[in-house]
Amino acid sequence: MNNQNLKPFNTWDAEAHRAASVKGGIASGEKRRYLAAIRKICYAYSKTASIENELERLAYRGRRNLQRALCRRRAKREDAERNTGDI
Repeated sequence: MNNQNLKPFNTWDAEAHRAASVKGGIASGEKRRYLAAIRKICYAYSKTASIENELERLAYRGRRNLQRALCRRRAKREDAERNTGDI
C-alpha cells in the first residue's frame, strides 16, 4: 500500500489540492457523459424492441382477424347451402 496516497486533504498544500480536485472533476464529468451515453443507447434499444413487439402484435391480430372473417364467411356460405338444399 502506498502511504503517500493516504494523506488527508487538509495536509496538502493549496496547489496540490486544487490539482487533485480538477482531476476529480474532469473524471467525474467523463464518467457522467459515459453513463448518459449508455442510458441513451439502452433507452433507444428498449424503444426499438417495444416498437417491434407492438408491430408483431398488430400483425398477429391482423392475421387472426382475417382468419376469423374467412371462417365466418365460410360458415355463412355453408349455412346458405344447407338452407337452400332443404327447400
